[in-house]
Amino acid sequence: MIDFKDQNQIYQLIAGVSGFTIIIIGCLIVIAPFVPALLLAAIFTLATWPAFTWLNRRLHSRTALSATLMTLFLACCFIFPLIIIGTSLADSFTKIYDALQHILNNNTSDTAKMLGGIAYVGHWLEKGWTFFSADTARLSSDLQEYAAPTSQKLIHLGGMIGRGLLDVTLGVLISYFLFRYGTRVAVRTDNLIKRFAGARGERILDVTKSTLIGVVYGILGTALLQGALAAFGLWISGVPGATFLGLLTFFLSFIPMGVPLIWIPAAMWLYAQGHAAWCLFMIAWGTFVISSVDNFLKPYFIKRFIKRGDDMPILLILLGVMGGIMAFGFIGVFIGPTMLAIAYSLIMDWSSASKSPPHRGAR
Repeated sequence: MIDFKDQNQIYQLIAGVSGFTIIIIGCLIVIAPFVPALLLAAIFTLATWPAFTWLNRRLHSRTALSATLMTLFLACCFIFPLIIIGTSLADSFTKIYDALQHILNNNTSDTAKMLGGIAYVGHWLEKGWTFFSADTARLSSDLQEYAAPTSQKLIHLGGMIGRGLLDVTLGVLISYFLFRYGTRVAVRTDNLIKRFAGARGERILDVTKSTLIGVVYGILGTALLQGALAAFGLWISGVPGATFLGLLTFFLSFIPMGVPLIWIPAAMWLYAQGHAAWCLFMIAWGTFVISSVDNFLKPYFIKRFIKRGDDMPILLILLGVMGGIMAFGFIGVFIGPTMLAIAYSLIMDWSSASKSPPHRGAR
């Protein structure tokens, strides 16, 4: 026990605590810009750890090679698509704008006939299109008026995607070290949890890990796959701005019935351009491929990994996406819903935990 009558020991204690506090604060300041990338790396590593373990066994425990291959796999899945999206964003907007101008200037009557042929609502759609396209010159000027603000917003979106690309790149690079040294970290973490939290801590860790995998595979993975499938189907059909529309599909996939808001208008546009066969292909692709991913893949992973996943509110995922983007930028799409889903699963697990049975001697 420290004798506080000795002033030298008191001064040494104050100096030691002050120095340690300064070091901790300095470390937090230095590491603060990299917190999103660190969180993203942890999500990537934990979600793909079973694949890394399998690959490492196949390569006879050559951990460095396995970590390198997994890092390259993550780069192909996340870095390269963001590069393609960022470079094609402005070009996609230009193509969509030119297509709208072409329809207004040349195909207004054909578009009206196409809309009129739609069952049940064709009459109102044709009437509305005829009303809005009566003065094509004014409508074109309105498009030009809103083109500049829209371009500024797209530039801002491109900057956000650029920042997200930097964070994703850092996250993928950090994942390499987590893969390579993750086993040591996992052993030490498990020992600490057993020592300080016991069985309850192990239960929390299991719920956290299973929820993370369920969210990444079931919600984020489904959204990424739907966006990629939508972009491929739109591209092969000849729809302009396929990459940008695929990005919109990714974000709309978090909203119930949001994905058809992209491929249904695309099918209508193909029909208006006289491509009836491609229109039928787009309808079939959207119905049986894009939407089926959401109907089968997402429930499978959520039910398999997330306890009480059926009860998880869709509002929770929406708030996670929007709040994550506001807090972390583009990569908040991955971090936000994952964090909220983990917190929700932990709360549901704690609140539904059964009490220990009474002792047999109790009455």
